[in-house]
Amino acid sequence: MNKRNFNVVGNNANNQELAKGIAFIKSRRAELNVVHMVENMRVQAMSNGVIINDVYCDRSMTRDYDREALNAFFATLKEEDFEVVVVRSLNEITDDIYDLEEFVKTITDMGIWLYSLEVGPVPITVSHAEDFGC
Repeated sequence: MNKRNFNVVGNNANNQELAKGIAFIKSRRAELNVVHMVENMRVQAMSNGVIINDVYCDRSMTRDYDREALNAFFATLKEEDFEVVVVRSLNEITDDIYDLEEFVKTITDMGIWLYSLEVGPVPITVSHAEDFGC
């Protein structure tokens, strides 16, 4: 199965339901470049059954996340009934496998999918990520 063509909600010609998604971006790029990234993510996500109308963008100058901002992100996930968190790649979240597993566990415990535009849906345990080329 080509993970890049995985359809989150199983759409077909008779069923055009879209899952509610939020883009998760960590970037220090100029605002216009981030807007272009989000637009590209929207196009790719839409073709995979996810509509992105909201974006979380960490623009901090360090590799670490602001814990308060990340906790606010998780609170937003609960409040807004998101079904999917969309990232360009898993490294966008973190390059630390243990932190990545914790992030995935946190959102999957909320009943939310993690979808990487690079590899498709992310398994509940990221330990299997090497199977997806991470």
